[in-house]
Amino acid sequence: MMIVEEILLAAEPAIKAILTPNELERTHVDVLTVKGEPLTSSAVISEDLLLRVVVHDEEMWVGLYPPEGANSFTARLRSEMQDFVAESGFGGGELRG
Repeated sequence: MMIVEEILLAAEPAIKAILTPNELERTHVDVLTVKGEPLTSSAVISEDLLLRVVVHDEEMWVGLYPPEGANSFTARLRSEMQDFVAESGFGGGELRG
């Protein structure tokens, strides 16, 4: 069973591997309910939660799956971040990482 704080820690290496230092300065990451409600860092991860990554005002949403471990989540997020950057206005079609 993972909590929000652990998901945010697991997200960090994936995000840092894909984004440039300039983009990282303009990045915000949080976990919200599917209704957009914020959570505390100690909230337990459930299937009705989403990780939101905002870079230069462009948003990426990633579903969370309670049985998934931290390493698996990091790998999945890294792959999804690659697609997000390639399709974003700030990424210029680059395939990174």
